[in-house]
Amino acid sequence: MTNPRWIALQVILQVVDVGRSLDEIFNSDWYRSLVLDKRDLALSRELVFGFCRWYFALSALLSGRLQKPLRARDRDIEVILILGLYQLLVMSTEPHAAVNETVKLALAQKKAWAKGLVNALLRGVVRDKIELDSNMSLNAYPDWVLARIRRDWGEQAEQVLIQGNARPPMTLRVDTRHAEIGAVINELSAAGIDASRHVRIESALELSSPCDVTQIPGFAQGVMSVQDAAAQIAAPLLGCGSHARVLDACAAPGGKTAHLLQHYENIKLDALDSSESRMHRLHQNLRRIDKAARVLIGDAASPETWFDGNNYDCILVDVPCSASGVMRRHPDIKLLRRESDIMPLLAHQRKILDVLWRLLNPGGRMLYCTCSIFKDENENQISKFLERHADCVEIELNDVDWGELRPHGRQILTGSDNMDGFFYGLLTKSGGK
Repeated sequence: MTNPRWIALQVILQVVDVGRSLDEIFNSDWYRSLVLDKRDLALSRELVFGFCRWYFALSALLSGRLQKPLRARDRDIEVILILGLYQLLVMSTEPHAAVNETVKLALAQKKAWAKGLVNALLRGVVRDKIELDSNMSLNAYPDWVLARIRRDWGEQAEQVLIQGNARPPMTLRVDTRHAEIGAVINELSAAGIDASRHVRIESALELSSPCDVTQIPGFAQGVMSVQDAAAQIAAPLLGCGSHARVLDACAAPGGKTAHLLQHYENIKLDALDSSESRMHRLHQNLRRIDKAARVLIGDAASPETWFDGNNYDCILVDVPCSASGVMRRHPDIKLLRRESDIMPLLAHQRKILDVLWRLLNPGGRMLYCTCSIFKDENENQISKFLERHADCVEIELNDVDWGELRPHGRQILTGSDNMDGFFYGLLTKSGGK
């Protein structure tokens, strides 16, 4: 079928039943084989992202209006009902159309018995003039995420939660060595794309509305790349010298790899990641910007499988994390991430840091970063690392105007200057000249 609502339903069922990420699904052969015009594709993705973004709030609303819980085998009907609620309450779809199209989904799933339930429940929501209130917006997260954010950020938590449920901007990174920002803005405008300078990050342009990358002048030639402004901080902050030997650990899909190669001349860069499939996109990025790096497949915590014995002058460590800072951009994280994932992630981050520290030359710099807003993954992780390594000195990030200074490192909270949530901690190894 090419019905955009039916396709949205099938995508969501792969997330909730199989545990697949949206990135994985959207890059699958099945999804790429679908025949949808741009309007239907946009509607399908709107429904998918909206379902994930609002699931916990709409699920609570649904539970309160069901006379009895749905059976486990009727998970598809739960998804269908929430899609209907999303269209009514968030998209403001005309009620008759929203109800009828949602009923059709139940019939397409060969569950004619649910026709009356779907019809009655959605019409009841319209009749009772139900609206999404601020409470629903704040509670559109799993309970454990709410608890951590409120524990970590206190009075700031409410704003973090609101921003984490907002739609993210599409942000471009300009290769400022080969293009002038003002000229790029004019070129984009001529192509019908409205862009403005980011308030903090010199290389970043924020689009007023998302567009297909194929429409962006200079994208195919590597002059522009899609990258959140917070992620654009990494390459300049690392501070590589000429001819430095550099490791980009956990490098896929290669956004920071590309930035490093475009920002510094004559560095010798190793791009490492454990995922061979994700490295496909890194190779694409390298070809697009016409730069070379040595690409290594391996676990950053197990250098015996990839390290050649030559230490590095600079190491970028963008560790696997909860991704709690990018839930606005990847709302399926709310459904896929579990609280039980956090302790293993912390242990893996700790091991990667300790192992890679041994591969850093004296006087070298290591930049630790995450797309997380959880303190345990960020400032607390750095604090414990400093306790374990007497030869480690933290470089305080006092002379920048992004994020907020923490006891260790610097934290960007989700939505701050319209950026994703990110953490940076910059370290150097004593003993250098």
